[in-house]
Amino acid sequence: MTNLINKIICLLIVLGTAISVSAAPEAEFKKLIKSWTLNTDGSQEFHYNMELTIYSYLAMRSLYGESFIQYNPEYQTLKINSSYTKQKDGTIVKTPDNAFVEVLPRSAADAPAYNHLKEMVVVHTGLELGATIYLDYTITTKAGYLPGLDIFEPIQQASPIKEYSLSVTVPVDKDLSYSLANPQVMAKVNVEEGMRTISWKLKNVKPASLAPMQRIESGDMQYLACSTFETNKEALNYLFGQFDRPESMPLISLAETLTEGKNTDTEKLQAIHSFIVNDFAHSRLSLSETGYHIRPAEDVIRSAYGTDAELINLLYGLLSAAKIETKVCAAYPVKDPQECSILKAVRLFIQAKADGQTYLLTSGSSKMSEIGWTADYCDIRDLKTGEEVDLTPCSPNLSYDVTMKLSDKEVVSSIKANIPAAFVAYSDSKATAFSAGDKNASVSQKENVITVNYQTTGKVESVPGYYLLRLPDSPAGVAHQPYASFNSTRDCNLFLPYAPNETYTYTIEVPANMELSTPTAEKNISNAAGNCLLSIKQTGNKVEVSRSLKINSNLIKRADYPAFHALMAAWATMNDTPILFKQK
Repeated sequence: MTNLINKIICLLIVLGTAISVSAAPEAEFKKLIKSWTLNTDGSQEFHYNMELTIYSYLAMRSLYGESFIQYNPEYQTLKINSSYTKQKDGTIVKTPDNAFVEVLPRSAADAPAYNHLKEMVVVHTGLELGATIYLDYTITTKAGYLPGLDIFEPIQQASPIKEYSLSVTVPVDKDLSYSLANPQVMAKVNVEEGMRTISWKLKNVKPASLAPMQRIESGDMQYLACSTFETNKEALNYLFGQFDRPESMPLISLAETLTEGKNTDTEKLQAIHSFIVNDFAHSRLSLSETGYHIRPAEDVIRSAYGTDAELINLLYGLLSAAKIETKVCAAYPVKDPQECSILKAVRLFIQAKADGQTYLLTSGSSKMSEIGWTADYCDIRDLKTGEEVDLTPCSPNLSYDVTMKLSDKEVVSSIKANIPAAFVAYSDSKATAFSAGDKNASVSQKENVITVNYQTTGKVESVPGYYLLRLPDSPAGVAHQPYASFNSTRDCNLFLPYAPNETYTYTIEVPANMELSTPTAEKNISNAAGNCLLSIKQTGNKVEVSRSLKINSNLIKRADYPAFHALMAAWATMNDTPILFKQK
């Protein structure tokens, strides 16, 4: 008995040790400093300093074996102030000259106009468990390259931070809007020698969550936002001032070529948008990486590639040249007007109107911009005027009415699907993704709802004496979305593309030689995240099945995530479980 108790105690000690080890971080920033300075002559400086202690082989070999510093050598100078590793026994290993490797940033690889950009790869040497990496560098930017200070900096890093210092310095006569969101730490303001410094000191910052689908709109991400633009109109005008005028002859000529033979504004819009989405290479370079510069549309046409902003410029110019009512919009992922001067966080899209329909276009997708779903969580502005754009979110309501005729060989289904127009590509007038290959399908649209009527014929799965009938659903339904199979726990909010609302009704005509084997049921699961319904009943030779799922909001807060996951699990079960019939 004593031996058994001793073994149990040892096992508990081992398990406790394993738990404590697994809970330990891969690495920890002992100190992290980031500071931005706008000098009186318009030049800028960014200073970075870190002390990072390595605790695991993953951190040593994958996460922190290298540091990456991107800059533009034509306008910016990188100075490595110090770089070394202090090993656990105190030995200092300086970074050798051949460990500083200058490469082309991956995001600029397919954009020759930006091949002058550089990325300094600092290969940290002398690493071992318990070693601390020290890196200190400064990037100095010439006056005129950047429009001003424009900072949108995530606070949390991949590892915890023991001490985190942030500061922004500007001339005393320069306006600066700033905020530190989550946590709400008070800023310290200091004025000295004509310069004003706003600083924050944070302690014991938790690491960023590894959970998928995190967004600024979720409201729980930590970030620093600062801008020297006096108003959002001034910030947006800086971008719009680089857009081509629709009177440009190259744009007019190309628009005429693309819309030749197109009789309606809708056809013209579809042709131009398809040209932008499909005929250009899309560079991943962000506005901040290009210094907030946009190449002229003629250069983009000639080179057949562009950044998102450059292709939006081209799309705007071509639509305007085709006399289609067009507006360039900027979406900020926060509602706070004070933070709406931050260009780094902005997302651009086109609002166009053709034949009474409103289109929300992007340069990289043939479908509606996701802003159409999330308008309630964003501040949307006209890029030209800076005025707020009132955009009503699109309805995500999806419904299927299915009549199924069953035999022991096959099942013939007649389906009427009411689909949000946002699910269908603007260029797909026949909604082919939703008609299951039926060439005789009929498609109609009323406002933002597309109705597809089509038929399918499929085999019935069978085993001796029994038949399995799988019920069709929408290819855009929740059951096919990645968040339907997320983990059961989550350490941050979840922001969905839209709040799902799906309803499926099935009427199954059962032949005389079969009877329903699946038990009739009435299930209703309702909780803080939404509700899920299932009904199976039989009347004569007809079986009626209905199921529905409604999620209350795009934003699933962490406290409501278990309820959301329970609905997803229930919905998956309903979707994956076939209806069983047995032979009489």
